[in-house]
Amino acid sequence: MHRGIATVSLSGRLADKLDAAAAAGFDGIELFDNDLVSSDLSPADVARRCAGLGLSIDLFQPVRDVEGVPPERFDAVLRRFAAKLDVMAGLGATTVLCCSTVAADAVDDVDLSAEQLARLGDLAHDAGVTIAFEALAWGRHVNRVGRSWDVVRRADHPAVTLAVDTFHMLSRGDDGSALEDVPGERIGFLQVADAPALDMDVLEWSRHFRCFPGQGTLDVTGVVAATLEAGYRGPLSLEVFSDVVREADPRVTARDAMRSLIFLEDQLAARLDGPAASVVAAAPAPAPRTDAAFVELSAADDDPSDLLTGLGFAVVGRHRTKHVTWWSQGDAHVVVNHEPVPTTLSGAATAIGVVAPPVASVAARAEALLWPALARTRGDGEARLPGLTAPSGVHVFVSAEPGAPDDWHADFEPVDGTPDASTWLGLDHVGVAVPADVLNEEVSFHRTLLGLEPGAVEEFMEPQGRLRSRALRPSSGDLRVVLNVADTAGPDRPRGITQLAFACTDLRAESVRLREAGVALMPVPDNYYVDVAARFGLDDATVADLRDHGLLYDRSGSGELLHLYTPVLGTGFYVELLERRGGYDGYGQADTHVRLAMQSRA
Repeated sequence: MHRGIATVSLSGRLADKLDAAAAAGFDGIELFDNDLVSSDLSPADVARRCAGLGLSIDLFQPVRDVEGVPPERFDAVLRRFAAKLDVMAGLGATTVLCCSTVAADAVDDVDLSAEQLARLGDLAHDAGVTIAFEALAWGRHVNRVGRSWDVVRRADHPAVTLAVDTFHMLSRGDDGSALEDVPGERIGFLQVADAPALDMDVLEWSRHFRCFPGQGTLDVTGVVAATLEAGYRGPLSLEVFSDVVREADPRVTARDAMRSLIFLEDQLAARLDGPAASVVAAAPAPAPRTDAAFVELSAADDDPSDLLTGLGFAVVGRHRTKHVTWWSQGDAHVVVNHEPVPTTLSGAATAIGVVAPPVASVAARAEALLWPALARTRGDGEARLPGLTAPSGVHVFVSAEPGAPDDWHADFEPVDGTPDASTWLGLDHVGVAVPADVLNEEVSFHRTLLGLEPGAVEEFMEPQGRLRSRALRPSSGDLRVVLNVADTAGPDRPRGITQLAFACTDLRAESVRLREAGVALMPVPDNYYVDVAARFGLDDATVADLRDHGLLYDRSGSGELLHLYTPVLGTGFYVELLERRGGYDGYGQADTHVRLAMQSRA
């Protein structure tokens, strides 16, 4: 498939954008008119530069407010459009995007819109150009793809085609079925963008929060599949507006964009059959299941042994060739690395291990999706354990299932002694702090590589700012990752793993044991217990028990959550211990503001 990207999706000046698109391996570009107007390159210069970089100019965009125009003003539209056709001649571009009118005085008359597009089509035809007509989601009268197709159909002009834009369709509630009656040869261009689910003005949503496929929650794959099944075989082009891409390095954005198209094609390959399937390529298969295995802590600056001992962990193994120890507390596992660990993270938790077989396929998938491998030494007979670096800087090590070749456990020599019986069930989830400009890319890493599906964005008020959270989990497996963006002032924002959440079966007993072991636990204000009693109708004895043990409580349906926290520790992370009951599946979000306030105080 011909892969393209709009220059508006990259930061910098036009020359920078072209270089970045070519370096990432794109086949073509959509040239945004504003980028050309503000450039000192002539149209002919741009054409030569693109040719030298191996880029085609697939689309000149956009020409606005050209239909539904009051008739007395349409001659001015014709003059403006003719001038843009002259520019296109210099560029050598043959498709122009025309957007539906947003003007307040636009005429609500589909036949007038069709007539005006047909007149523009006459000029375009004479210039060897095709119009792709797009329904902007905020268009005055034409704001749904069904209406824009009606205009194109009535115009009945060979130079007037339909533009399909996944964001404009999905943000208005349409899906791929809206294209059922559109012949593929009448679709002139396909623009692709994803977005998180947000309840806000669609224009603001579009301009500030679009993202690349795999980073949002819209059914981009469904619309693209419907377009290809209709018979469209033109470029698949990314058009993303957001505050992030306006500021990011264009080379980083272009690589992320290419990665998203590879992922989209992979999704399409699993969905399409027949002739449409032949135009997309599948990446190596993802793991059918992804489970949490361990967390790695660095002991290079501060040995966490006292903390782990207080939490009830004990050393159960030593690495065969490296200065690394394996600690266990029931089914919860931590490895402590005493060797230097190059890192940009702010805490001691530097990596997570996941069980995601087959290991070789996951490593090959990472390479196909352009995710960087972590350079590491591997001794004879050691597990393959490929390491990958997430955009946040967190390292992810991929292991086979227990007992299989490439199982991480096999790299450790057992230590004499049996750990005490434990009620700990394992790692429930990790919290990862990421900068705002890395969030979408971090979502893409976990989704495209490990098959984790992102949930909705949630917001919490901090004493000095705002916290945005997004939880991800696989369709099969127990790995849970919560990504957090802190919109707070100051240069000392954490980056990397900031929360280790472990599950257990008897939190009350663990609360007593931890206090006896001298582990500092986060105090809970008495006002919280007054509130939680009122919210859930808890009896006095239950509330007293929660207070005595310093536990927080949440309920959803028939499920209940008990949980407690440590303060933020000198290791740069805090520990949560939780007990899920009755199928409770959340994270105690209603208690987050209490945690943020108490940890901030500490």
